[in-house]
Amino acid sequence: MIHRIQLCAALLASLPAAAFAALPDYGATEIQARTNLLINDEGFNLPPGSSFNSISADIDDDAHVAFRVQLVPDAAHPNQYRPGLWFGGHGEGGIVWTGAIDGSIDNDVRITHPPGANFVYIPLAVGDGGFDNSLQLYGQNLDDPAGGVTPFETTPVIPNYYGYPTLGNAGAMSFQANFASGRAYVTIVHDGDKNIVSQFVGDRNVTSSSPYTYLYTPSSNYLLTFAAKVAYSEDMTSSVEIRLFPNGGDSRRILANNVLDPDSPYSKFDNSLALDGDSSVAVVATRASDNRRVLLRSDGVTTVEIAAVDPTGTIRDIAFFAPAINDAGVVAFRAKDADGDAIYVGDGESLKRIAGNGDVVETDLGSGQLGQDNDSDPVFSGQPAINARGDVAWVAGVYPEGDRGTEWGSGVFVTYAEPVVDDVLFASGFDG
Repeated sequence: MIHRIQLCAALLASLPAAAFAALPDYGATEIQARTNLLINDEGFNLPPGSSFNSISADIDDDAHVAFRVQLVPDAAHPNQYRPGLWFGGHGEGGIVWTGAIDGSIDNDVRITHPPGANFVYIPLAVGDGGFDNSLQLYGQNLDDPAGGVTPFETTPVIPNYYGYPTLGNAGAMSFQANFASGRAYVTIVHDGDKNIVSQFVGDRNVTSSSPYTYLYTPSSNYLLTFAAKVAYSEDMTSSVEIRLFPNGGDSRRILANNVLDPDSPYSKFDNSLALDGDSSVAVVATRASDNRRVLLRSDGVTTVEIAAVDPTGTIRDIAFFAPAINDAGVVAFRAKDADGDAIYVGDGESLKRIAGNGDVVETDLGSGQLGQDNDSDPVFSGQPAINARGDVAWVAGVYPEGDRGTEWGSGVFVTYAEPVVDDVLFASGFDG
């Protein structure tokens, strides 16, 4: 059983500074897990018959990886399925928790691992097969394989649906709360036997005095700060900005479109974004001057263009998935280049290709290539994740090298920044 969490705020506030001033070099790519149809093979580091699709994996600063698995066969009734949480690292790991039969983990997961601490926490928005869900917290001492899940109490805020939870300092949780009438960004702090609502930002349908007609999918960090696209117009799309909501502080504008700010070079923003450990946001915008999509990093004072779409250049398109950003200002994102789907990292000075369509990678079955059996399906799934060192976790389809017609399913991979850190020693509650 996990007891009430009191994370050390000092640990969380002492995250390591950037270890590099420019983009790191990249070397080995390692497979963490692989899912495939059971008629093809049993997959890798998963119970046979398990399946995940359209998911993203997270990676912490010690290269632990976590992701949700939509379907894990029930041990007693293999034709029935439970949702599962995968945790591991450096090519080892497995399912450490499963939910109810026909249940769900409703969002991609994020790891909280304070620097120097020997424990991790992973918040989960868990459904039981109905319309509502609950907020749960998986916790594990890295020396002890017996992790577990406990409910995270949010009274007096009881939404219909919890989304995108992040565990922060002092045992507090930030999440998107969906009510029948609208949405809110909420932070709950556990203080002894009391729950303190330290942040509540609702749209106009939830909080009548709110200026926001719509709150888009947020990103939050261990400081319990939210960043999100918000709308002011009745159509919820024409007047929008990117806004920062610090816990316990005043919100402020990061970027606005040219309807709200006539001097803005941007006409619109993608719906989802990424927030670093402080106050810098990575988001895709559309330039008003030429209608081209650009990837930006901004703290509201300085805005840096990481990449821009150029039909004849390196980046031919930028995918409609959130990027990822670390505290060194390095941004990882999905794009298209001359060879098709790819994952890049950039810092505003240069770009590096991490992985892409047709690349050869080592898998548990031998040499494979990234891609699908037809060009219409995307190579990658979800959004990439990046840690403080610059290691990048990503999910992609894979097939045997030179044999596109054979199905090897989808794999979770990590491409390591060089020099590669020593293998992380951890215990996890997986079978195998």
